[in-house]
Amino acid sequence: MSSPSIEADYLVVGAGTGGLAFADTLLSETNASIIIVDERARPGGHWNEAYRFVRLHQPSAYYGVNSTSLGNDTIDLHGPNAGYYELATGAEVCAYFENVMDRVLLPSGRVKYFPMCRYEGCGRFMSLVSGATHEARVRKRIVDTTYVAGSTPARHQPNYSIAPGVRHMPIAGLANLASPADTYVVVGAGKTGIDACLWLLARDVGPDAICWIMPQDAWLMNRALSQPGDAFFDIVVNGFAAQMEAAAAAASCSDLFARLEAQEALLRLDPSVSPTAYRCASVNRWELQQLAEN
Repeated sequence: MSSPSIEADYLVVGAGTGGLAFADTLLSETNASIIIVDERARPGGHWNEAYRFVRLHQPSAYYGVNSTSLGNDTIDLHGPNAGYYELATGAEVCAYFENVMDRVLLPSGRVKYFPMCRYEGCGRFMSLVSGATHEARVRKRIVDTTYVAGSTPARHQPNYSIAPGVRHMPIAGLANLASPADTYVVVGAGKTGIDACLWLLARDVGPDAICWIMPQDAWLMNRALSQPGDAFFDIVVNGFAAQMEAAAAAASCSDLFARLEAQEALLRLDPSVSPTAYRCASVNRWELQQLAEN
């Protein structure tokens, strides 16, 4: 079944952070018309499959689209992030992106949004619900933001074998446990692995009951040096200047990371292990201490 063709200046594939930020900027800086196509039922990309206890690792103020602020621009007064700017929950991020779509993009009259549709190339996409196909005539550019989409545990199978009888689940399964396990094995050294370990520790799972498999040690960003607001202005500006000086003086990549660690811009879990990866995950000192000591 085919539907009448539609046309626009841009066709954006993907309604995640990248796609919505691009569309938002087009709206504010050009007169372009935009078609947004996405396989999910609502905007927000991978946040729609996020585990219940996920939070941003960076302040909410740094995330989202230019036209609309995320969060309330407040500093947390308690909990692991006390003293630093708020970190939006996964539910807050999903609600934010729905708000951007419903109250910014669609009301402009220049955006057409097609959720639950699979892009098939050359301006053609198909509804995953009705099977209807659409042919879009794109006057300027097709922008496929799924090209840089990350892979999440909720949407792929593990690349390692699992022994019979072993209970295996993506991190989202932790919040749905019906009975405890004798041992929890966390696979992965990125943001998700960090969150899993901290979540288990916060729920009285002893460190001896957690086995953390880290294929690579990774450098971690010090969240204290990436805060918005006047209260952190001197720290952030001086820190950024020091990082630029380190980059100018470094003789190699390893030298640069050593200099950034000396400035406390980057942190590592184990001082005796040299990280071989950098995935932009951020922690504060309390979180790092929890991970290192347990």
